[in-house]
Amino acid sequence: MKRLGLALVPQRDISMPDYIAMARLAEQQGYEVIWGAESNGYELFSFLSVLLHQTHRIKAAPGIASMFTRTPALMAMSAATWHLIAPGRSLLGLGVSTRIIVGNWHGLTWDQPLGRTAEYVDMLRRALRGERLVHHGQFYTSQQFRLGVEPPGDVPIYLAAVNAKMLRLAGEIADGVLLTWVPLGAVEQVVAEIRAGAKAVGRDPKDLDIAMYLRTCVTDDRAAAVQWLRHDITGYAVADVYSRVFRRFGFQAEVAAMQDAWRRGDRALAMAQIADPMVDALGVIGTADVCREKVEAFVAAGVDEPIILPFTPQANGLPAYWQTIAAFSA
Repeated sequence: MKRLGLALVPQRDISMPDYIAMARLAEQQGYEVIWGAESNGYELFSFLSVLLHQTHRIKAAPGIASMFTRTPALMAMSAATWHLIAPGRSLLGLGVSTRIIVGNWHGLTWDQPLGRTAEYVDMLRRALRGERLVHHGQFYTSQQFRLGVEPPGDVPIYLAAVNAKMLRLAGEIADGVLLTWVPLGAVEQVVAEIRAGAKAVGRDPKDLDIAMYLRTCVTDDRAAAVQWLRHDITGYAVADVYSRVFRRFGFQAEVAAMQDAWRRGDRALAMAQIADPMVDALGVIGTADVCREKVEAFVAAGVDEPIILPFTPQANGLPAYWQTIAAFSA
């Protein structure tokens, strides 16, 4: 593969030295970017700063940093800090997160994601270039903010997008797009929506980078891996934004049955509604050869940078993560 990304998701049983070792392995294997996930685990920029400091070439990116929990000014300061630690080795993956995380966990109002995203990205680009922000918008206000250190400049901005409107907006204003939970058969359709957004504002669609998370497990124990991924899909499908996405890609019956069981409090039955074909469409599971072949198929369908998100059903997951990372090289 010409390009590869690696997603590192914080886990309780993995130490910081273990994460550093995985980052170094990814660098040796030719991975281009380490993408860090954030929900209720480690603070993303602190975590990735260590990995930047302990590697030499590989880039780092939040994937995603929520625009609801960080102001444009704070995001620019974080990017400037990474520019100090490792100049030219960072990207910014931004997104609107979910109503559960933003509202229930942080106590903030989750609203109008499209308008907020457009305003946020415009402010952030100006701040990254070192401009003084005088902004009184619908969602954000800033009076005279300006970075007091060397500005990092035009850091590539990737937008997480799952629905059609956000995909088109990403095509209009972003440098790249972060996709997730897109089945192989729907990749061309999704990429076409992104490109339509770019064309609508006179941009060359080829200038946009398409990156996509692929939950991947290199294993001989397929049944256990399928069960783990079934649990993960269920956790996402309870959120409105992802349930709509899964329905859009043809999994209406599975989502309806899952949500019905979930509302009745039967978590095991809810998870059982995620049928094997849905798991197979959304995950990459099998031997190293099988997994590499499937990832290559996503690239052929239009993904520029497949992001390997290693997972394992094993309690002591480090050897399994290591095996999955080592199975791929660029």
